[in-house]
Amino acid sequence: MRELKRLQIPALTREPNASCSEIVAEAAFALASGIINTIPFVGNKLDEQQAQAWPRSGIFTDDGVEMTGTPPEIFELCELLASYIEKGSSFDVFEVFHKIARIDRLIDWRQGALLSPESENTRH
Repeated sequence: MRELKRLQIPALTREPNASCSEIVAEAAFALASGIINTIPFVGNKLDEQQAQAWPRSGIFTDDGVEMTGTPPEIFELCELLASYIEKGSSFDVFEVFHKIARIDRLIDWRQGALLSPESENTRH
């Protein structure tokens, strides 16, 4: 699985043999990751300097086991968003809502719908 990441230097400068479609796919995934990073998740980032929303601590499965890494549902949502971004098409609201419903237990709804990058740094 790819990790959630910020949009960075285009793949073309890092990998001169990358095709245009690979560059677009990489940028779409990075943009989708950025969208997901604005969701106020429960738990805490592992490090105060951590730019991405995941991985987190303080989140447990229904069996009481602490989650490590990024849940697959987060990647599924990211891949769905990236597919729409890559195609340049509108999101299918019902499909996106279905994916968000699968991560409902991971969202801290007390914080509101979305966070700006600045408010994430001030949240405790």
